[in-house]
Amino acid sequence: MARFRDHFSAYADRYVLIGGAAVDMLMDRAGIDFRLTKDLDVVLLVESLDAEFGATFWEFIRAGGYEHRHKSSGAPCFYRFHSPSDGSFPYMIELFARRDGLIQLPADTVIGPLPVDEEVSGLSAIMLDDDYYNFVRSGAEVVEGVPLLGATHLIPLKARAWLDLTDRRARGEHVQSDQIKKHRADVVRLYQLVSPEERVQLQASIAEDLAAFLERAFVDGYDPGRVGVQRTTIGDVTTALREVYGLDGV
Repeated sequence: MARFRDHFSAYADRYVLIGGAAVDMLMDRAGIDFRLTKDLDVVLLVESLDAEFGATFWEFIRAGGYEHRHKSSGAPCFYRFHSPSDGSFPYMIELFARRDGLIQLPADTVIGPLPVDEEVSGLSAIMLDDDYYNFVRSGAEVVEGVPLLGATHLIPLKARAWLDLTDRRARGEHVQSDQIKKHRADVVRLYQLVSPEERVQLQASIAEDLAAFLERAFVDGYDPGRVGVQRTTIGDVTTALREVYGLDGV
């Protein structure tokens, strides 16, 4: 993370870190043990991008010697880079942009299509939704020099990713169950970072998604202790989150 932070220190207004790395940093700040991830999920802020940022980004990819470079087709534009030759670089970087062309590829860049048997991140399609994109923009905070999504904003994003992946899997699409479980577990972990007195106003579409998640995700009698959240029932978690996000009647 230090390598990434230092390289992009002048561009904190151009991107937001989401996903596991953001959860990791928030939990670490709170002194709570969490799985350590070597992957970075980055959302590009359309309004703030310029050619200079694009050049700086490709400098980072080249410097890391990333062996695998892939790009999705269509919107949203999704890049995945992994297996750097330099072990001090993040193992995987996934980059989300609402439209193609925001990052200009140098003429000598070699990048292939995303393999058909590899999944596009559950967070990717969410960035096409105006409500969620604006929600991400409004929820960024800086932790140790890195702009990332705060806990109260990560929870609805994780909930929507769980809904999307669960529905895709039900339709027979290739979705790994571990990815679905990860988003659900992260919501429970992040609950620890949210004050019961906090109140977060959501757009109607996001509130409906979060309410649906809380209704569907824990029907198996989920035990928060399995992800390290002790002395708490799943009923405590769902009740508190419904109050924080004002979901009564949704």
